[in-house]
Amino acid sequence: MNVTLKIPDDLCKAARHLAVDESKSLSAWTAELMRREIEARAAKSEKPKTWMDAFSGDENDPYLDRDFPLEDRKTMKIREFNFED
Repeated sequence: MNVTLKIPDDLCKAARHLAVDESKSLSAWTAELMRREIEARAAKSEKPKTWMDAFSGDENDPYLDRDFPLEDRKTMKIREFNFED
């Protein structure tokens, strides 16, 4: 898509020099810069969709496949609570 932008001369010259240093056209350099910025912002704003997504780690998480054995509820000692104190 062709787009016309008004950019100050000094900024355009500096950008053109950076593009040339990377052997790119100003258009390609600008597009790459915009793509990186958009991807970085998207990564920051990405939110887990569910509670499980929020608290389950990625596949490299060392705790993901661990079992946490729980005591059998039938054999647990009943604790007394007093809410009046």
